[in-house]
Amino acid sequence: MNKKFTAGLTYLLLILSLSGCESSDNKATEPSSNISTELAQRKTNPYLSYEHNLSVELKKDAISEKYKALIDHCNADRENNCTILESELSSNNYSRGEIKIRIKPAGVNTFLALAGNKGEITNESTTVEDLSTLIFDTEKRIKLLQSYQDNLLELQKQAKGDIESLIKVSQEIANTQSQLEDLIGNNKKLMQRVEMDIIKVRLHSRYEASFWTPITTALDEFKENLSEGIASAITAIAYLIPWSVVFVILFFMLRFFWRKLRGKSAKS
Repeated sequence: MNKKFTAGLTYLLLILSLSGCESSDNKATEPSSNISTELAQRKTNPYLSYEHNLSVELKKDAISEKYKALIDHCNADRENNCTILESELSSNNYSRGEIKIRIKPAGVNTFLALAGNKGEITNESTTVEDLSTLIFDTEKRIKLLQSYQDNLLELQKQAKGDIESLIKVSQEIANTQSQLEDLIGNNKKLMQRVEMDIIKVRLHSRYEASFWTPITTALDEFKENLSEGIASAITAIAYLIPWSVVFVILFFMLRFFWRKLRGKSAKS
C-alpha cells in the first residue's frame, strides 16, 4: 500500500509542477484617451486594467480649492466606491497638488471632468494593461490545486494506518492550502484592477514672478544667509588660527637666519 501511495503522490506532484511551468506574464500597454474606444475595448475584453493621468494648470489661488473639491467628491461618491490612494498638497512659489484614486469605470468621466473644469489641461493620457492571461492562468492554477487537494484528502483517508505516509500527506495538504490562499488573494487583486480604474490627477500653477518677488525673497532669507555667512567666517578663522601661528614662527626663523647670513657677509 505504501508503494502505491508514494507513486500516487509523486504522480500528483509531477502534474502540479508541469502545470506551473505554463504560467506566463503577458502584459501589453497602450495609451488611450478616446472614451468610445475604451468602451469598445471593455466589451470585447473585460480583463483590461485602465489607468488615467491628467495634468491641469490652474491659477495659484485655485489649486487648494480644486484639490479640496476633488477630495470631497471622491469621499462622497460611494456609488462608484471611490477610494483615495494618495494625496498631497504643497503651497509655495510653485503650488501643486496630486491625487491618486481608485474608482469604478462609471465614475471616471465625472471625476476627470471635475478635475479639468476651469483649468487648462496640459497633459492627458490613459494606459491600458491586458491582464487576461494572468487571470486565466491564476484561475487555472486555483482549479488544479483544488483538484490536487481533493486527491490528497482521499490519500489521507487511505493512509490512516500508515503514520509516515499520513504525516507526508498532511504536510502536503497544508502546503497546498497555503498556495491556494496566495493564488486566491492574487486573483482578487487582479480582478480589482480590471473592475476598478486608477486616476492620477496633477494640479499645478504657472510661476509668475513680479518685480518685487526676488527682493522679498532675498529679505526673507536675509537672516538665514547672514547666520550662514557668520558661521562660515568662524569656521574659516578656526582653520586659519593654527596656520597663522605656523607662519609667524616661520617668519621669525627666516628673519633670524637672514640676519645671521647678512652678519657673516658684512664681516667678510
